[in-house]
Amino acid sequence: MPLSRSRQALILLVPVALTLLLVLVQPTHKPELRALAPSPVPVSPAQRVDLYPEVQVSGHLQPARRAWLRFEVEGMVAERRVEPGQVLAAGDVLLVLDDRDYRDAVIQAQADLQQAEQDLQRDRKLLKLAERSRKLQEEEVERLNRLGERSLASKTRLGDSSALLAQRLSEEARLRSSVTTGPQRVASRRAALDRAQRNLERCTLRAPFAGRVNQVLLEAGDYAARNQKAAQLISEQLDFSAQVRGAEARALTLGQQVTVSVEGHSYQATVTAVQPDPDPKTFTHAMRLRLPPAETRPGAVAVARLPLQALKQVLVVPATAVLLDEGGAFVFRVQDEHLQRVAVQLGARVDQQQVIVAGLEEGARVVVRDVAALADGQAVIPEALQTGS
Repeated sequence: MPLSRSRQALILLVPVALTLLLVLVQPTHKPELRALAPSPVPVSPAQRVDLYPEVQVSGHLQPARRAWLRFEVEGMVAERRVEPGQVLAAGDVLLVLDDRDYRDAVIQAQADLQQAEQDLQRDRKLLKLAERSRKLQEEEVERLNRLGERSLASKTRLGDSSALLAQRLSEEARLRSSVTTGPQRVASRRAALDRAQRNLERCTLRAPFAGRVNQVLLEAGDYAARNQKAAQLISEQLDFSAQVRGAEARALTLGQQVTVSVEGHSYQATVTAVQPDPDPKTFTHAMRLRLPPAETRPGAVAVARLPLQALKQVLVVPATAVLLDEGGAFVFRVQDEHLQRVAVQLGARVDQQQVIVAGLEEGARVVVRDVAALADGQAVIPEALQTGS
């Protein structure tokens, strides 16, 4: 149903009337913006101090010495005298092989050595006799030479004596050569005896150091091949083992004392090894710390506090004073009761202290907390930070 002209006119007059009403009631004065009151902020001066940074490194405890014991000879296992977990002193016996063949080898080597020594003594005596016989024969030949010019019989005897002298010379040379090489033959037989005696001793597997048996892989009646793993021995002394970065490795020296915490207990450990060349895959350095004998829990997780290079007279501010924004670092410096946002270059952070490398001068007052809510140029009331706050 179409509206009448009077209704249409009324509808058009309503917005016009509202507009006139708003114009009539608008305020006569423009509102003024009120300045914010200065905010109190805690400040502290940037100062130069000596810092001694530390880093905590997690690792685990492992035996300081771990050795797989092997037989250097082969044979049947005759005795097994230990079990895993047993504590041994250096030199204690773990396993014993059947040594009858090795004992026979020692007896044979002793006999060969004795024979060689007797042969040498005999040849020395024979050589003296051969030298005496050769001298007598030389005198006989010389006498026959003098008589050879007078009779035919003397010439015949001279030929026989000369032949016998040649035999004497040959026998003497043979004996002299035997006596000369005799010490070498004796030394060779003595070396064979020593080797046989060592092989006999190798039939007994002994602990090279004091420790605890970790594994035993052979039973009595098993055949032990040469260089086959037989038993594993670990020391009671423990080492803290971990991988550290280059800066941490460079700060350590052999013999240095380091604090190690194991399940609530702290120990003074000694640096025993630091790998100078890093692992090519992880670029970390292997490190070992020797713990005192009081700690006897291999495999336990531990934490070491490693000192880094000392920082001498570096400019620091509280770490809470630094604002990280838009990929940069800033601090708010108080100048004439107003804030200045200053870009700074950061160094190392040590606990709650942040080293400032560049961008700030010593003694400058900086806001120490709640910096994310501040703005450049803001008026503030600086309040000195109380010591220990």
